[in-house]
Parts: sequence; structure tokens; C-alpha cells
Amino acid sequence: MARAQKKKRQPPPEPKRGFPWKGLVIAVVIVGGIGALVALDPPPPGIVFPDQGNLHLDTPADPHVPYNSSPPSSGPHFGGLANWGVSEEPIPPEIFVHNLEDGGIVVGYDCPEGCDDFRSGLAEFVESEGGRLLMTPYSGIVDPDGVARKGAVVAWTRVFYFDQLTDDILDEIRTFVTLFEGVDHHVGAN
Repeated sequence: MARAQKKKRQPPPEPKRGFPWKGLVIAVVIVGGIGALVALDPPPPGIVFPDQGNLHLDTPADPHVPYNSSPPSSGPHFGGLANWGVSEEPIPPEIFVHNLEDGGIVVGYDCPEGCDDFRSGLAEFVESEGGRLLMTPYSGIVDPDGVARKGAVVAWTRVFYFDQLTDDILDEIRTFVTLFEGVDHHVGAN
């Protein structure tokens, strides 16, 4: 019997490789999606100020370096805390800065000619939110451009300035509180 000769199997031809369109399209979609998320995600409300540290003073009247924001958002302060909630009397910054250091939010208002609706709207907000919020009159709320403002919400190193109490502003304040309330700023705490 004659043996049949085995035919050598040849490997299948390699597919032609063209430009990797599929990979390019996927990469463009991913990069575009990330770019859109970054562009559509607004920055947190408020202006960031350089941290002035948290030196504790022996008394609220002790001399110290000037604060770099109005109202102050960090810096030297007395070791005691103001009571959370609404204060009808002005709380000195040397006291409320400690509230900020302990993760609080200070809501200040400045209405030399009166602003009962504005003040009562802020008080209603603070009372409904509860938590570590402190509302106080503060004379001299001024943004970095030197413009006097009616209101400011303050966290450690951040201030959100406003002049009206619209639904949009209240939403911004609520976002501010959500982002910054409860963050401890003692040295080594973060």
C-alpha cells in the first residue's frame, strides 16, 4: 500500500491591518466624555483665601496680624467657641474663627440701613439647617475687589459673598454648607 503523502497545512493568511479606527473612536469618546464632565462640573462656591494658620490667642482682645478676608476665614483666634445658631449680637471674629477651625460655617450679614427680610431669610435658613452653623451680624463685609456686600458665608479659607437671598443664592449657600461643614482644621487633623 502506498502511503498517501500528507499535505502540509499552511497557516491562514494574516488579515490586512488598516488604521485602528475602532480604537481611535473609543479613545476620542472617552477623552471627550471626561472633558465634558470637567467642563460641566462647576467649581465650589466661594473664593479661596490663603490659610493664615490657627494660632490661639489668650484673649479675644490680644493683638494679632490682620485677617486677609472680610469676614475672616482663618487666622489667630481665641480658644473658646461661640454658640451655634443665630446670634442677634455681633460675635468678634477672634471668637468665630475658632468655630471655623472646628468645621463650622459662619453666616454674616451687614445691613447698615436695615434688611429685615434678608436677615430673617438667613436666620430661617440657619435654623432649618442646624448643625455647625453660626449666624452673626458682621460690620464690613467686603469682597477682594473692595465691594461692600450684604452677606457672606464663611468656611475655613473660603468665603462666598452675596447681596440677595434668591432661590439660586440659597442653593449656592446650601452647596457651600454641604461641601465645607464638618471639616476639622486643627493642625494634623486632616
